[in-house]
Amino acid sequence: MIDITPSQAQKMTAPAPFGLVSTVKDDGSDNLMAVSWWCFLTNHPHTLGVCLSKKGLSGSLIVKNGEFGLSLPGGELKEKALKCGMCSGRTADKPAEFGIELEKASVIGAKLVSGSRVAFECRLVNSFDVGDHVMYVGEIAAAHGDESVKQLYAFDGYGRLDTV
Repeated sequence: MIDITPSQAQKMTAPAPFGLVSTVKDDGSDNLMAVSWWCFLTNHPHTLGVCLSKKGLSGSLIVKNGEFGLSLPGGELKEKALKCGMCSGRTADKPAEFGIELEKASVIGAKLVSGSRVAFECRLVNSFDVGDHVMYVGEIAAAHGDESVKQLYAFDGYGRLDTV
């Protein structure tokens, strides 16, 4: 093996499960953020973590609302979902502009992405500063799934999305 940079290692460890974090904006509208830095954390209680840039809108909304959704969209949303990582929710209504259908969650106020393989409803239980990002820990309040949907994965960083 040869020495590589952490950025090279991130690309080499692809694919990473791709998700869309959903939150509710101050005006009540829906917000989506692209993420592949998420993982299951514990089984008792069931928790997962999403790691978001400090610069983005979603983190502040998660803290304010105390909740978030994490949807793992299917292959049919490939182009639309990729666009969610290319602009800010501060200036764009991503679900409306990109034609991403949302559905009401059963426990939280944030909506979930229709056509997802799996979607989680999470209540914020903790957050940790991790350099230029924050890890938000959510207890899974509800989970929904459809095994017939092919899940999206991020390749080449966020260079492209595809199913496997």
